[in-house]
Amino acid sequence: MKPLVIIHGWSDEATSFIPLANAIEQIAHRPVQNLFLGNYISLDDDVQMKDLVQGLARAWKKEKLPTTPGSVDVIVHSTGSLVVRDWMHSEYTVNNQKPPVGNLVMLAPANFGSPLAHQGRAVYGRVLKGFNSAKRFQTGGHILKALEMASPYTWDLAQRDRFETSPFGATGVRATVLVGNSGYRGVSSLANSPGSDGTVYVATANLNCAQVEVHFPAGDRVPKLKTIKTSKGESAFLVMDGFDHSAIALKDDNHPDNAQLLGNIITALSIGSAAQFKEWVTHCEEHTAAVMKAHENSTDDYKHGFQNTVFRVKDDHGFHVLDYVIEFYHDVERGFADTLATMFNRKAMSKVHAYGDNSAYRSFMINCTALYRIIKKEKEALRVSLSAMPDLNDEHTLVGYRSFGNNDIGQVDLKPAAIPEFFTPNRTLLVDITLTREQKDELFWIRNVEDVD
Repeated sequence: MKPLVIIHGWSDEATSFIPLANAIEQIAHRPVQNLFLGNYISLDDDVQMKDLVQGLARAWKKEKLPTTPGSVDVIVHSTGSLVVRDWMHSEYTVNNQKPPVGNLVMLAPANFGSPLAHQGRAVYGRVLKGFNSAKRFQTGGHILKALEMASPYTWDLAQRDRFETSPFGATGVRATVLVGNSGYRGVSSLANSPGSDGTVYVATANLNCAQVEVHFPAGDRVPKLKTIKTSKGESAFLVMDGFDHSAIALKDDNHPDNAQLLGNIITALSIGSAAQFKEWVTHCEEHTAAVMKAHENSTDDYKHGFQNTVFRVKDDHGFHVLDYVIEFYHDVERGFADTLATMFNRKAMSKVHAYGDNSAYRSFMINCTALYRIIKKEKEALRVSLSAMPDLNDEHTLVGYRSFGNNDIGQVDLKPAAIPEFFTPNRTLLVDITLTREQKDELFWIRNVEDVD
């Protein structure tokens, strides 16, 4: 039987996964000599994600684990997903080699970040998590930056292993994402955000994602929206009702559905063919659809379907645009009478987060369940406008951008029928916007000497 390696997440350690390893040994009859736990230090401000990737490669070699394609199964929790994905790409895919991972089970993975990451870097995060770390009051700042919502790290990693060359699929790394849809209870419930398991969003856990480019060519004031591209390589995605971020890793002995959880983990680990994987993917889709259906009419939006919509705005010179505002509306001329804009901002817009070190990257959590209701009722197109600084319309501004929307250079116009394609629950959509950087004539001129005052 293939070896199985289990790797933990941020602010955790290998010993907390001994119960899961023991359960798999007993139920799946995996020999204990083939069960391995990976451990890494995450609460250290000197550690970079690349250090963890190289550390994993070194530890794998030292333990003499197999390196032939598909020879090892792996379970990861939370941040462990980013470490393993980066390792597979950096050590294998980039060298035109297939990774040694066969079945990969991701338990509540932070594939596109966590809403708690930036809080871990704050003072109270350093006190709560860093007090007992080997380096007092350190929380792993670089790791948390990678984990922050809308981080360039998760964007770039997705470009490498989800859109350029993907190791995932029925004949490659057969990945299964298991994530809960319930927040923490008690005092820990303060961390809960609608659409999350208390630590990661259901949408940011999903390995399946999409991206779209919006360009503003020089001399053309109409935005060009390219076709939405879905990620390469199929993966299974299963939402488990009633599980939080900890329980999904079998850390709640009293959870009533632990047997079902273990069954799903073992099934995902036992897949041995492309046909079996495709059947499993279909099963996961049907189960998830049933879970979402059960909560779509709830007045409590916690278990609604959300999309993590990540914007990156840059200009045609390659400069990041740090100061901008994105607005969603139907008719700007209506002002306060624009019901669609009011309802979108009140009901569909859940949370906005600008990445701390580069505000060109921003995450908009959109409640798709609520949005579909609004569009069905209003039956109007949804328009998206962007205003950026420096604003070329300002008489004192010499270089900058023309805003789109408000009858200036147009806006992205989404008809009701197109909205479900652009806003899809339980996924991340990367929106890459390129603005044209313009200069006024006053910036630089050449005149005949007789014309110069």
